[in-house]
Amino acid sequence: MSNIKSKLGSINYSSSEVGKVDMGTNDNYVVYINWDGFAWYYYELANSGGIVKTPVINDLIQKGVIFKNAYTGIPSITNPMQSAIVSGAWPNVTRNCYRYYDKKQKRVIQFRRENKAETIAEAAVRQGIKVASVHQFILENRGCEAGNADRPYITLGERADYEDRFDAAIKLIKGEAVGKGKSRIKLDYIPKFISIYMDDLDGLGHNNRTYGIPAAQTEEGRLCNVMRRLKQMDEKLCEFIDECKGVGIYDNMSFVLTADHGMTPYGRQDKMSDCYAKSMLLDLIGAIERGGFKTQVLSAGESPKKDTDIVLVGAGLQIQLSFTKEHTKQDLQKIMTAVLGKEYIGRIMEKDELAQRGAMDGFADLLISPRPPYSFKANSKEYIAKGQHDSLDETSQHIFSLMWGRDIKKGYNYTDRMYNIDFARTIAHLLKIDGPKCATGNILTDALI
Repeated sequence: MSNIKSKLGSINYSSSEVGKVDMGTNDNYVVYINWDGFAWYYYELANSGGIVKTPVINDLIQKGVIFKNAYTGIPSITNPMQSAIVSGAWPNVTRNCYRYYDKKQKRVIQFRRENKAETIAEAAVRQGIKVASVHQFILENRGCEAGNADRPYITLGERADYEDRFDAAIKLIKGEAVGKGKSRIKLDYIPKFISIYMDDLDGLGHNNRTYGIPAAQTEEGRLCNVMRRLKQMDEKLCEFIDECKGVGIYDNMSFVLTADHGMTPYGRQDKMSDCYAKSMLLDLIGAIERGGFKTQVLSAGESPKKDTDIVLVGAGLQIQLSFTKEHTKQDLQKIMTAVLGKEYIGRIMEKDELAQRGAMDGFADLLISPRPPYSFKANSKEYIAKGQHDSLDETSQHIFSLMWGRDIKKGYNYTDRMYNIDFARTIAHLLKIDGPKCATGNILTDALI
């Protein structure tokens, strides 16, 4: 773990250490940092009870704009939401909803990085702006490309954690060779738009073994792992800022720090057995089928049997319910009446509301999200202090978001609800270019000078 070189102070470098700064006619630089899985409640917990674990972020909040009601979309899953952020549009435009039952093809479709919309990196390149991505995989070959000196995609391999990735970004702006394999490159300029992606909080939030840190055995332990890593990332962010000051461009830089989703706890919460350890999917199916419907749980690529009335598709927590045949409002009401009284039900969203939230056409006729820490996992094994984010719960939907730097208000609390898709057009505005062609998000004008 690197030490903090100074608390947001200046560092002097020799000319040989500094990358070439090409001011040109547009001297604005924008850095987009995505901390996958950075839930709003993580930030609150990290600074509760008189304990301050994010002093750097707290300082930046005083120097920038904190979005206290920043939210993500549906489904709150990494690939569709990462695509949504960089394109400034929801899955109804990007056409990536992770997984759903296609009624025309009569099978479950699985998406990966598909995106039908233009990204902010592609929009920048189209308008003559040089860009770079450090591990922001959703921009690989979508504006950035490994080995391309005008728009490099830089990766250090699967074992590269937040510290390695910040170090790569530091080398990038200092004009040093950076990257691994085909992505290794040395630039003689500093890109106007830099995207940096880190997944430490996501891995620890899921409570998987992450960059050598073993999984915790309790919910308290899971949160302790997240808090410890958040503190370390906060410190490293300070070092990155200091390096930006050292190369002489900090006063011309704007920064966006946001997330694709939060994280919802599920499974057994402590060392004692409880009712949360196992999935409630079978109970949910029983309630639906008592209404006279025959259901079938399907995975990617699978098709239903001829006598199936309802297909159930999930990713761990919430369940997407799709009718295989024509159905009525009474059918939907019958299902909702059957399940709403269940203690494990959190929120139910119908097709019209899903459309209003930007969900992809055909995503589901009904979306059923469990109340934490229950789950709708597709097997009967016991889960211990896990985390997942395909949920309508606040823990997954409410995310941390912050902006600071040039042309951004200082010490401003942005309290209106906004969404992470608003950042693409806002970044474009800061770069003085047009946003992605298909963007539907807003420019966050109230946050700008």
